[in-house]
Amino acid sequence: MTGRAEMWEVDVPIQHPDGHRTGIHVFTGLASGKSAAVASARRVVDEALECLQNGLEIPVPDRPRIDWAARGLRPGWQLRWEGAKAHQITL
Repeated sequence: MTGRAEMWEVDVPIQHPDGHRTGIHVFTGLASGKSAAVASARRVVDEALECLQNGLEIPVPDRPRIDWAARGLRPGWQLRWEGAKAHQITL
């Protein structure tokens, strides 16, 4: 991560395979900018899905309010990354 890390929120639209149910999955964590925040959210989703495929639980971050995590991920629901919105959180 380059530059100063700030707290970010990434809101990703999700859709159930039935096509009728939708929602938003919210990711939060430290990042140096908008693109780094989205990349971090995508990374933890990939890690979480890999864990689930291997019969493991989704990892819990060491620093839950700061580190990126994918807890609460809904397996089978599609994440619509093209609609992701990232914004800096002011604490």
